[in-house]
Amino acid sequence: MFKILGIIKRPEGMEFEAFKTWWLTVHAPKVQRWPGLVKYHINLCTTPDQPFDGVAEVWFENREAMERVFSTPEGQYAREGATGTASSIAILFTEEHVIVP
Repeated sequence: MFKILGIIKRPEGMEFEAFKTWWLTVHAPKVQRWPGLVKYHINLCTTPDQPFDGVAEVWFENREAMERVFSTPEGQYAREGATGTASSIAILFTEEHVIVP
């Protein structure tokens, strides 16, 4: 599998719970519309004092679909929403290597 990992920190002044609500109810529906999407997980931190607030994992069957997604209107829409809301964000294009299934 190929994945896009998004590591996000909420903006200054935004409450931790409000950020989690935004990610799950505003941003997630945008990502769900991505072409070629196979699976989508959001991993939220359990406390607000960590360097980041969560990590999203978005699965694709092949590298081409993963690399192409941000050139689609759906990909651009989601990316703009995330970068406009986060104080810090890292987007990683990855290839999965399963060690323990």
